[in-house]
Amino acid sequence: MTSPAIPVVTITVQDNGASAALSVPLTNIQLVVGCGIASAVVNQPYATTNPSSLQTQYLGGPIVEAAGLIAQAGNVALCISCPIVTKGTAYAVQATVPGGSTSTITTSLDTTNGAWDWYYVKIKCLTGGTIGVTGIVIQISLDAGRNYGSPISLGTATTLYLGAGSLATPAIGGTGISLSFGAGTLVANDSWQFGTVGPQWNDAGLQAALAAYFASQYAVAGVGSVHIVGPCVGGSDIATIQTSLQTGTNGFVYQRAIVELQDVFTPTAWGGSGQTEAAWITNLALFTAGNTAQPRVCADAGWYNTPSPFANFAGGLPAYRRPLAWSHAVRRTQIPLQRRAGRVKDGPYSTIVVNPASDPTDGFVYHNERAVPGLNAANLGSALTWPKKGQGFYQCQEPLLCAPGSQFVELVIGNVLDVACDIGYAAGVNEVSDDLLTQANGTLDPVALAQFQGDIQVALNQGMVQNALVSLVTAVVSSTQNVETTGIIPVVISVLPRGYANAITETINLATGF
Repeated sequence: MTSPAIPVVTITVQDNGASAALSVPLTNIQLVVGCGIASAVVNQPYATTNPSSLQTQYLGGPIVEAAGLIAQAGNVALCISCPIVTKGTAYAVQATVPGGSTSTITTSLDTTNGAWDWYYVKIKCLTGGTIGVTGIVIQISLDAGRNYGSPISLGTATTLYLGAGSLATPAIGGTGISLSFGAGTLVANDSWQFGTVGPQWNDAGLQAALAAYFASQYAVAGVGSVHIVGPCVGGSDIATIQTSLQTGTNGFVYQRAIVELQDVFTPTAWGGSGQTEAAWITNLALFTAGNTAQPRVCADAGWYNTPSPFANFAGGLPAYRRPLAWSHAVRRTQIPLQRRAGRVKDGPYSTIVVNPASDPTDGFVYHNERAVPGLNAANLGSALTWPKKGQGFYQCQEPLLCAPGSQFVELVIGNVLDVACDIGYAAGVNEVSDDLLTQANGTLDPVALAQFQGDIQVALNQGMVQNALVSLVTAVVSSTQNVETTGIIPVVISVLPRGYANAITETINLATGF
């Protein structure tokens, strides 16, 4: 006699074109995956609501800054750091010396990590003098001159580490960058500037970090959102994220990720090669064209000025140039799963600062999808402004990188389907190995079928309809399946999502007859 098969619950999501809990994942918890400086804690989940605890855990790096924004907003950052595979780099220093400074400034980087983040370093001389002789006073900006730290007296030093610690001794508040001042003079009002590129993970490291999440207790209840910190620059990056998240569904954990794409190339004034906005859009559109079957990935494009949650004594309190994905990720911890991040009633992104006086002429691109369309048509997340709604940026849409004709067109739709999977699994697993009354032909007795179907329907209603996640959800248990013979009970769960206003048309005329 053959032994009974191991009981299972199988979830198949049909696209026309779970965690083991009935509860909906809490939106204020976000999984943040990226590079940190402390190498001893990679692939170890760490949750906190305290920004300073992130610095203690990781010292610095992009994961600290991105997760710090989540904690600063009062939410829970569940962090997993990846190994740094590609060290941060720095462009050559560009001198602007109308006063005739003769000292040449060069950079040295942390030999293990390189530059710790994406910086636009500007050095300006406040009081001139000769290098090695007391008297020179400079001021440092890490954010392209938007904000500066307190004046620094060089004294007799010929080098200056930017921030706390040193190249050989990483510490909280460091940057991984040291300046060297060549023999000669600095003259007041002269300046020097250069950009850096932060450290990066590789696909294997990212895959290992996501696997660590799925193997942890945090995956059981799930998280409200996922943010992959660090630009995806190759097609394999997004494919790796999609594969890892899809593999997680084998353990009934359903997640989708917000990812970021590269910025417009660093301007020549900061040592880079420069790039037009049009060329950047074209390149990203080509990139997306090779990633059209990744429905668990929402890729955002565009970089903006975002105040850091951490002060740096060299650079003050910077507003770094950050991907749109960072602001998008913060908003997702503040709204329900079914709500679009771009809902105008919620206001512009508070994490993006706009200076209408200096932004248009500072040499950087602040993409506005309303003014220069192209990203949304390429299935990429983007930002736009709304006329007569102030200077702020709003999320345009949250498209998923799904196949043409897919119904999973945007993140909110994916979110509610994932919740249906969560609840469907949890409700279904409660019925496994139950003894059910059947009819002579092996099908479920109508009373047993109604009870079974009602249990799943109640769970779906409580978790989804009553929480306003969807407009309607129904569960239908097969009345024709021979359960006596197969031991399988097919259930079809249909989700009707909320409606979303994509366009408002108004007709205004002049009333007569009053």
